[in-house]
Amino acid sequence: MMRPFIAQISRDLDIAWQNRQDVVVMLGFFIIIIALFPLAIGPQSAMLQSLSIPIIWIAALLSSLTGFDRLFAQDVRDGWLDQISLSALGLGWYAVAKAVAHWLTASLPLLMITPILALMLNIAPARLPALMVALLVGSMGLTLLGVIGAALAEGARRSSALIAILVLPLAVPVLIFGALAAATDDGIISPHLMLLGAMLALLLAMAPLVAATALKIGETESGI
Repeated sequence: MMRPFIAQISRDLDIAWQNRQDVVVMLGFFIIIIALFPLAIGPQSAMLQSLSIPIIWIAALLSSLTGFDRLFAQDVRDGWLDQISLSALGLGWYAVAKAVAHWLTASLPLLMITPILALMLNIAPARLPALMVALLVGSMGLTLLGVIGAALAEGARRSSALIAILVLPLAVPVLIFGALAAATDDGIISPHLMLLGAMLALLLAMAPLVAATALKIGETESGI
């Protein structure tokens, strides 16, 4: 099971490297969103500091949405999804592999540049560890939500706008608890972070099943 799982991740990473300009665009979008907020709010450092953590979370969510519309599209076009459904990997583990590859190519670069952008938003250095841990856990949850949305949109043969309609409302609890976990004074391991971890565990259990079912329905409808 592990060999086809790792092979699928490697395949997606190779495809992402071939289309690395998409990652650059996503990073640029992330930076632009964060850079626009100080210009809109003005030089009031106190107000900017109070809004800085929610700004980073909103920018991370909007930036991650840019890649979900192509998550399964190429595999459907070239027939790879049909082969996966008949292989030992299965659609559930295939969805998990897609989530891992997407997180490595989309969310991890955002995490790497977040400390630099945090300085621009006047975030206190003492809050950076809690912010990074919360973003680490929360970005995994957002990725799994995006996989669910992309699979449902692909299975229903609908436009990519459906992904945003599905993901954005479901991402609200992740944003709330993620921002609270990063802004708390209870240390890195706070109650809000534990709730965020519980949501991640729930999504990790649900995402493969929901994504596999949606993709299977899409295959059935396309075969009719």
